[in-house]
Order: sequence, then structure tokens, then C-alpha cells
Amino acid sequence: MGVVEETRQAVQDFLAPELREMRGQLGGMEKRLDSMDKRLDSMDKRLDSQDKRFTIHEDAIRDRFDNIIQRLETIQQSFAFDKRISDLEADKRRSA
Repeated sequence: MGVVEETRQAVQDFLAPELREMRGQLGGMEKRLDSMDKRLDSMDKRLDSQDKRFTIHEDAIRDRFDNIIQRLETIQQSFAFDKRISDLEADKRRSA
């Protein structure tokens, strides 16, 4: 038996089974990664749904906040108008 044949036999006896085992392990890892990928896709869809719900709530809160701000501005203008009337009445009393 020559050196080439002995080397070939060593590769077939020792490395080939190891390579087959590694292929099997890689196949298992690929299946697990595919499973994890599906789970991540599912989680991504759920997060998108939650994001839409938060956006709806955020818009509703923003609308209510804007409404409150408008009402406060109206009240502020009313107080400013009342102050001007009071100032005019005070001036009228002083001049009378």
C-alpha cells in the first residue's frame, strides 16, 4: 500500500465520519434557526399591531390635549377681557 492510498484510507476512516456528523449538526442548527426566524416574524407582527394601537391612543390623547389647550386659551382671553373691563370701570370711578 502506497502513501497516497494510506492517506486516502485515513481520510475515509476518520475524517469522513466526522464530516457527516458535522453536516447533521449543521442541519439541526438550520432547523432551529428557521424556527427562531418564524418566532421572530410572529413577534414582529405582534409588535406592529401594538405600535398601531399606541399610535391610535397617542392621536386620541393629542386631540384631547389640543382641545384642552384651546379651552385654556379661551379662558385666558376671557380673563384678559374681564381685566380690561375692570380697568375701564376703575378708571371711570376715578374720573367721576
